[in-house]
Amino acid sequence: MTNARFTATPVPRRALRVATTLATLAAMDYFAIGLGIVPENFKSPPAPIMIVAGLAYLIGGGLILIAHRRLMLAGAVANALVLLLFVVSAFMGNATIDALSLSGKAAQVVLGALLVWFVKQMGKGRGGV
Repeated sequence: MTNARFTATPVPRRALRVATTLATLAAMDYFAIGLGIVPENFKSPPAPIMIVAGLAYLIGGGLILIAHRRLMLAGAVANALVLLLFVVSAFMGNATIDALSLSGKAAQVVLGALLVWFVKQMGKGRGGV
């Protein structure tokens, strides 16, 4: 009997690839905003912050493929915080709500749901959380 720390991923590889694609789409939205490929009156945080956010989503998308439960949990929490900050900014009038920003947020919402599902699936059979 071996004392394996990690077992085979209990989530389909295809679902991991979908989540990675969604993270990449969110990253592309952040890069578009950070690089100024938006109207001049677009309200968003400064460009360097948007570039860093895009890089974070690209790196996070790659880390999804590692399929480690703690990484998924950290990603789900970080993603939820980003969405919460956007909602707060939008209510304060400091964020532009248009097709570009909403498409990115839609990808992030689905990504967040997938990450939570991954965490739940990976907890099965090991005494839950």
